[in-house]
Amino acid sequence: MGLGVVHIVCSTLLICTPNMMAFRVGGALESLQDQYFLLNRCFSLVTFDLQAQLSLCILLTTSDPSMTTQNSIILGVGVFWAFLTAVVGAVGVLRESKLLVGIFMVQNLPQAAFFVYLIYTVVVKWHKDTSFTLEASAVTGATVSLVIKVVLIWSLVSLVKSFGQGLRERMSAPGQAPADR
Repeated sequence: MGLGVVHIVCSTLLICTPNMMAFRVGGALESLQDQYFLLNRCFSLVTFDLQAQLSLCILLTTSDPSMTTQNSIILGVGVFWAFLTAVVGAVGVLRESKLLVGIFMVQNLPQAAFFVYLIYTVVVKWHKDTSFTLEASAVTGATVSLVIKVVLIWSLVSLVKSFGQGLRERMSAPGQAPADR
């Protein structure tokens, strides 16, 4: 439910932002369409990364009644950090800001370290109970989150190379008809 609200807000912001819709580059050069596709992929991966992290936090919080206070605090800070990171990433991608994208990449390092820690902790405690459902789902969720981060970072590196090469400039050029762009 909460994630649906996040997607609605992000979609509304994207739609309300002038000159940021796909139909604005429909007649654009192939290189501009590739840049737009990459921008959309990065933005989608940022929101998908947030969704995966929050799902993993909910899974861990609700299914482990013996969670220590330290782990609860780590998860609480992690939720805040995930939102902060997603906002920085989304704004960096949409504004084509190399600085914000760089900050976003650095912000992902503690998250990746936490996922590696989580996988290690779960694997060490794997055989302490008879049901392996929680362990398997935690390892799967953390692995999926790591894969998302790797693909996201790779896509962002490609996207940053195209910043300032025409997509934003052409879409926000005043006084030109869409056919001239």
